[in-house]
Amino acid sequence: MNVKEIYSWKEFVEAIESLNGQREDYMSKTPVAVSEFLFRGQSDSHWKLETTLERFVRAGISLLHYYDFVSVIKSKIESITDKQWSIPSRDEYAEWCTKQECRPLWSFPSADYFAYLRHHGFPSPLLDWTRSPYIAAYFAMIETPKVGVEKVSIYAYLEFAGVKISDVEAPYIESLGQYLKTHKRHYLQQSTYTICTKGKGRQMYYDNHENVVTVNSDRQDLLWRLDIPICERHNFLAKLELMNINSFSLFQTEDKLMEHIYISDVLLGKHLK
Repeated sequence: MNVKEIYSWKEFVEAIESLNGQREDYMSKTPVAVSEFLFRGQSDSHWKLETTLERFVRAGISLLHYYDFVSVIKSKIESITDKQWSIPSRDEYAEWCTKQECRPLWSFPSADYFAYLRHHGFPSPLLDWTRSPYIAAYFAMIETPKVGVEKVSIYAYLEFAGVKISDVEAPYIESLGQYLKTHKRHYLQQSTYTICTKGKGRQMYYDNHENVVTVNSDRQDLLWRLDIPICERHNFLAKLELMNINSFSLFQTEDKLMEHIYISDVLLGKHLK
């Protein structure tokens, strides 16, 4: 992983342009596809790349074990929300899991349902990204800084720059793509999700993304981290506001409207002194 210190909005924009230039260089040197950049903002540079499932359940959990639980609670969620999801039976999902000796994990079953759970705060094996570095900057900077936090981080991830290979027993990251039927903010935020899995016998387990990106391959799972001092928060939020990237535009709820008004009219507008 390449770590770069960023000290201003101007340097951030230049760093993004440099990354895009590196991607274009990869494209000029390979006849095979090069993935798009994915970005992720985190409000503390000390945080690792972890899914919400990893934060709640530290031990590795199999794909089937997690599926067993979320399939049980589906009827309760559907009863309360009046939403419906079509997901495989347990036997169908178990059969799919045992066929994953040959990656990639094409056609991940129940991706729409899993994305819905992730968007609404349920512990999830999906790591969420955005295709916009500026939306990632919003998520890095929007939270009121906690005591002791000096820097935020914005990650840039390139899944492959050519043919992607893997060993079924080794951790492997794959993007689920952007076209999912889920909450509208998935599209407002230009979201994409990745999962990291590894095989053990005939079972597949969720694993930590950093177990892959620390391998330092030069053709796949490339990761950059831009660290930005929290003192730049005001400047970044002001620039993002000019781009209409704010709490209301990305969530479109009344709660986030109130947050947006506070940020734009009080914090940035310097009213109510």
